[in-house]
Amino acid sequence: MQIDPRASKYRKVSYRLLRIRPREVLMMRQDENALLEKYLRAWPPLVDREVTDGAERLVMEIEGDEFPIALLRNAAPKTCDAFVRKLPLKGEFIHAAWSGDVIRMLDSFELPEIKDFENGTYYLAPGDVCYTLGHKEFTIIYGDCDPRMPYGAVREVVFGIICERLKDFQKVGRLIRVAGARKFTIKKEK
Repeated sequence: MQIDPRASKYRKVSYRLLRIRPREVLMMRQDENALLEKYLRAWPPLVDREVTDGAERLVMEIEGDEFPIALLRNAAPKTCDAFVRKLPLKGEFIHAAWSGDVIRMLDSFELPEIKDFENGTYYLAPGDVCYTLGHKEFTIIYGDCDPRMPYGAVREVVFGIICERLKDFQKVGRLIRVAGARKFTIKKEK
């Protein structure tokens, strides 16, 4: 069904409000807009994975392979600030035991100033760069996952995205799964 944007019973709604990436503006009836507003007050916002133009980038190097990470400063500004203060970051990645296609930093990783789940979700996507509040973990998703511990689901703060070479990163994630730990460094892009 085509919606006539000139019809007075329809109103433009910003995709920014919906926190999804549009190609065009959504047309809604005014009563639908009120319903959506009510929904947004009752439920947490959708996770924001939008990489803005000019987004700050980091470089993650895993034993010779480099992968750019775009920070999601609009969605998780406190977590981004806290993470950048820890740079350069060096350590080893190991494979997660419970969650699926996830690698994590071997050592405990603490961002003590982070107290809330800004841009938090239980539903992650390949390329998500995350901080696991309460578990002191720095994790990166490379494929299908269901973040959890033996007691149940775990919520993650998504503060960055691997923005290029995701297929190559997925190969590295699988290699870590079958061959073991890999050294890494993350630093600001020059």
